Amino acid sequence: MRARRALVLGATAALVLTACAPASREDWTPPSWQQGMVHTTEPVDEIEASGPLAPALLPIRLRNDELGIQARVTLLPEGPTTTTFNAAVEQHLRGAIDGRVAASGVAYAPSAPPAGAGLGDRRCTLESTRRPAADLLADSALGPAGGMGTAVVCGIVLATGPFLGERLRVVTGEEGTVVSDSTAIVYADVLTGEAIAADGLWAGGAAEALSAGIVESVRREAGALSQRPASAGDEGQLAAIRAALSSTVPSAEGFVITLAPGFVSPDLAALGVPPTTEPISIAVPPNVAAPLVSPFGARVLATLAEPYAGPLAAPAGDRTIDCALVPCVALTYDDGPSGLTPAILDELSARDGAATFFAMGENARGHAETLARMTREGHEVEGHTWNHPHLPRLTPREVAAQIQDSTRALEAASGQRITAFRPPYGEFTPEVLAAAGMPAILWDVDALDWQGPSDDVLTGRAVTQPRPGSIVLLHDIHERTARTAGAVMDGLLDRGFVLVTVRQLFGGELPASGAWRRAPG
Repeated sequence: MRARRALVLGATAALVLTACAPASREDWTPPSWQQGMVHTTEPVDEIEASGPLAPALLPIRLRNDELGIQARVTLLPEGPTTTTFNAAVEQHLRGAIDGRVAASGVAYAPSAPPAGAGLGDRRCTLESTRRPAADLLADSALGPAGGMGTAVVCGIVLATGPFLGERLRVVTGEEGTVVSDSTAIVYADVLTGEAIAADGLWAGGAAEALSAGIVESVRREAGALSQRPASAGDEGQLAAIRAALSSTVPSAEGFVITLAPGFVSPDLAALGVPPTTEPISIAVPPNVAAPLVSPFGARVLATLAEPYAGPLAAPAGDRTIDCALVPCVALTYDDGPSGLTPAILDELSARDGAATFFAMGENARGHAETLARMTREGHEVEGHTWNHPHLPRLTPREVAAQIQDSTRALEAASGQRITAFRPPYGEFTPEVLAAAGMPAILWDVDALDWQGPSDDVLTGRAVTQPRPGSIVLLHDIHERTARTAGAVMDGLLDRGFVLVTVRQLFGGELPASGAWRRAPG
């Protein structure tokens, strides 16, 4: 009887409560979740490698269709504090090349595709490191011809204080199928010279400390309403989080890590939440990250709001260039300096290129500032005799005088040590070489600018004929040569060439003797 009465009272109370319920409020929203220790967020945007940042970066772009590889990576200006970072980046690049050599059986050599290849822009392409792998291989500006081979792409993910970070991705495809896809991030401290992988931003035990918070964030993202504290999970869950630490990118939100698709945990499985199907970015705020990071990571956290303060690149001609890795070409200009030479220097400066000027001694006094500018801007100055005679017609003593008088004048004006010469008209004999006492640098590509060709013909000769290791003959005394200088440089850059000095072409040290028409190899 008592139980029945209780049911009746309960039913009556329910009717009363229903009848007295207030009208619903249209502006009511449910209370929001309290912020967890970590939270889901958007991926961190890559940084445009241009503007103020550009002088601090040295981009490299390679394309070798025979081997089946296209690659873009970025190095830092060489120096004792950037060596480790550059070596780590090059290791990824050379690893990709070695992989193609092993797969194809083709030995690697620098390659310069035909004119119109479109290789002038060497910078990292924004967000290319996060594009679908198949898209990278199919994009002719990023992947190998026909998608068969390997694409290496890069993205700048950090540039703050003394720290720079670069993401590198290597994707390989065969017969239209992606067969491998790997990503790594390298960070540099250009004050200390230290370079680390992304997971080096964290101290040991970070994955375990973050695990429960990450699971809570993922279950909220999945729409689960459980407020039961998440557990640290099992070894599979922890392994996935440790892998995500290698994706760490600093941002205004702290450190952002990315969980790969397929993340699952016992807590999520118990709620019926399936494995994730897309990457999920997790922000670890600075106050949460601070006790979990390495000393390197702590320094990064402390400088997140600062502008980048890394070293600037040396002039193009003063850098160490590996012409066994990148396709190099040496533009050389004879018979100057002249009043036209500064315009050619302007074009080189605008394109971050270098050249060699075989100058005549009799022109040194009248163009001393131009020769000094060549040195300041990293170009190479070598001799072209005093006044351009036919050397085989001279006595050994006269040959020596032509070389020595020119050398003294050019060294005084330029501040460079003259260690090579170019014989006028390319004429020399063993006796001339012996009397000169220094190597003769000739050429394997003659643009014949002295014949007065049209601008298009001159440009075509200088752009289409060189191959890696070539030395191109031009003259900085002809108006057409100065007028077309920019077009020639752009055409060579478009083919993938790096514009270097003759000394750089020879690995940084000219031969002690002999006559050379191109770099050996």
